[in-house]
Parts: sequence; C-alpha cells; structure tokens
Amino acid sequence: RMNFEDILKVKGAPQDGFDEDGNPIEQPEGEWQTFGKCVILPNTQAKIITLTDGQQYVYSHEIYAPISKAKYPLIPKEGEKIWITKKDGTIDKEMEVKGFVTLKKRYLKIWL
Repeated sequence: RMNFEDILKVKGAPQDGFDEDGNPIEQPEGEWQTFGKCVILPNTQAKIITLTDGQQYVYSHEIYAPISKAKYPLIPKEGEKIWITKKDGTIDKEMEVKGFVTLKKRYLKIWL
C-alpha cells in the first residue's frame, strides 16, 4: 500500500493578457500549483523506459499520484517541468517529465 505523503506541483497555464494599447503582454510561465499528494520512488535498479521518440532512458524517479477528472487538464506532459517535494525533505526540486501514463484513470505515473 502506498503512502501518498510527498507533494507534486505542476505549472499552471500562463494567463493571456493585453496592455492598454491592445498589444499582447509577454507572458511568463504559469505559476506553480499543487497537483496533489504523491509518492516519489527513486529508480534504485536503473530500470529503463522507452521514450515517445523510441530512445531508451534510465529514469531517476517515478511518481505515483491519485487523479480525479478535475485534475486531467493539469497532467504534465513529456518535456514539461514539475516540482517534487519529499515529506522528509530529501528531495525538493524541479525536474523534467520524461514520460507518463494514467493507470485505471485513478492514478498518474510519471517518470523523471
């Protein structure tokens, strides 16, 4: 049984905006928002995944997070950045998503 005690954050979509003259405002990336609780598991056995481009990749961590329909728009895609924080403080950093799947529409599995 997994203990979902770690935290997964994703970048929200940047908001479009215009200045007084109607020119689009250069948008920074969206703000970090909490996707929810997760489990961060280090890849201690050097397991490999196959990326969408067919390359083999030894990932550093895999993340499991419960999802709900409301969270589908927030699911990070390959190449996007996420922020992971271990409950014990050993990990607190931004990482790039290398791959992801949804499991039974109830869990998100991400490889970093």
